[in-house]
Amino acid sequence: MNTQHIRVYQPGPFLGVSTMDFFLDPASYLPLSVAFNAHPDSDMNTNIPVEILFANYQAVSGIQVPFHFQRMFNGSVVLDATITSALVNTGLPDSLFTLP
Repeated sequence: MNTQHIRVYQPGPFLGVSTMDFFLDPASYLPLSVAFNAHPDSDMNTNIPVEILFANYQAVSGIQVPFHFQRMFNGSVVLDATITSALVNTGLPDSLFTLP
């Protein structure tokens, strides 16, 4: 598959720890996937590949929203979600965002 690839990282001693790869559709520039490594709490040198895949984009109030996404963990699907509806800017009250 032809994609645009963007790699983002924070320079420093842990280059592999902070690297993320974004793969975009070359025509629409919508995200197709995001890839990065997870690490066990006790071993930052062990890389566990994680990838999030986005598909079935649909327009919702003029915004393209992925209605299907998957999370891959070490090559296996650990989450496969299909969205049935989405709302954008529904006018949530500010009270929902106040701290107790």
